[in-house]
Amino acid sequence: MSAAASTTSSRGALLHGLWWAARPYQWPKNVIVFAALAFSAGDAWTASDPSSWGPLLRDAAGLFVAWCLVASATYLVNDIRDREADRHHPRKQSRPIASGAVTVQHASLLAAVLAVAGLGLAGALDWSAAAVLAAYFLVMVGYSCGLKSVAVLDIFILSTGLVARAVSGGLVIGVTISPWLYVCTSFGALLVATSKRWAESRQLGEAAMLHRRALGQYSTEVLGQMVVISAAASLIAYAVYTIESEHVPANGAMALTVPFAGFGLFRYLLLLSGPRKTDAPDRILFTDIPILVATAAFAVTAVTVLLLT
Repeated sequence: MSAAASTTSSRGALLHGLWWAARPYQWPKNVIVFAALAFSAGDAWTASDPSSWGPLLRDAAGLFVAWCLVASATYLVNDIRDREADRHHPRKQSRPIASGAVTVQHASLLAAVLAVAGLGLAGALDWSAAAVLAAYFLVMVGYSCGLKSVAVLDIFILSTGLVARAVSGGLVIGVTISPWLYVCTSFGALLVATSKRWAESRQLGEAAMLHRRALGQYSTEVLGQMVVISAAASLIAYAVYTIESEHVPANGAMALTVPFAGFGLFRYLLLLSGPRKTDAPDRILFTDIPILVATAAFAVTAVTVLLLT
């Protein structure tokens, strides 16, 4: 192989490694920024005025991109800090930074570029939404630098990231979000965070503390109880939201989405406690066909209710 071809091949491998180090497969969780747009339709737009949709969708979509960029920056920071521990993890050892496919220098540079670009984009859309995003970035850097070692606090920090997405989504389009949506998002985020820790604990067993110090302070039984409590609370909170919130149709038609939410939740718990008990939450949520179908049905039903009522 010629020197030029070798250089091209190396650059291609580096770009491929950087792409996967940014974890694009995690980006779908950022759709939560659209929650305020979807569930505050009465304040944000009307079916009789389609011209109002454009600016709102543009700003929400721009914020979605900003969150993708900044979240990827936090993943890079986390993987840089955890590269030694990840090399002893059965799944994470193949991550680009842990495996050596991407150097710390290249990962650090990309993290800085993504953070600046994401915060700059958010700032151009709305300064208050950008402030929420900046706070998230700083908290997640603190998480990567040591806060993740404190049991329970680590779970709540992970949860705040999803809530922050919903909050910033409301700020960027200028609507007041129902407190019930915050409650739903909070418990849903706790479910994802606790199930992530539960999966790690069961996968690593006695070696869990060697990979993540906080895991040594949990028991699988306690984590399982946290998952059940979070799941029950999130479903109940969402059911109440569909009826009591001022930002959904007063006739209670939004409750038609509850069965789809319940199916997706129960399916997730079934997989998490059985055949996919060691999988990360995102791997289950983004790859299980029945859950994806239920999610699509949920979205179609919600949009139909909003448009018709």
